Amino acid sequence: MRDLTWRMGFTVLALTALAVIGLNASCSPAYQLLEQALGRTPQREIAGYLEATARGNRSAALAFWLEPPPESHDLQGRRDSVTDTLIALGPRIDHRVLDVTWWRTCCEPAVIDDPAQAGGARVRVAIGSGVGAEATYVFDLLVPGGYWGDAAGNPLRDWAIVDIYPEGMQPLAWVAW
Repeated sequence: MRDLTWRMGFTVLALTALAVIGLNASCSPAYQLLEQALGRTPQREIAGYLEATARGNRSAALAFWLEPPPESHDLQGRRDSVTDTLIALGPRIDHRVLDVTWWRTCCEPAVIDDPAQAGGARVRVAIGSGVGAEATYVFDLLVPGGYWGDAAGNPLRDWAIVDIYPEGMQPLAWVAW
């Protein structure tokens, strides 16, 4: 009951912020705060994915990934393999975000310093389970459909995982990045 009350209060607060900011929060840095309040960040997507793996819920974990194209057998195989590997770590899985590299996806893709303008994020994450050494994985996330930041009025973003791989391996989804 307490969890439900907290969630309802949070929802009312988020809706109030949305009303104050306006449905189109463009030209305002406040939309980033709203994204954080709503849990619409790369870090939250990663945490949700890893929480699902800790519960052993393969289908919930895979739902955090953007569905690979049917012809992308390598990416589909990696998606399944990495998810199964992380599920095998069990319920004690934990993680630390080591760093985030933000990417502009508008016009010419490039690394940028301003996360507000980013449509892509490459996140290095240390993952462990309390047994053995941590392993570092790279999570590549994109805003599905692209993100044009200021050029499109800075709409609220949703993020999706497009690839996860052990550090040192090559990306399959962002090969040109």
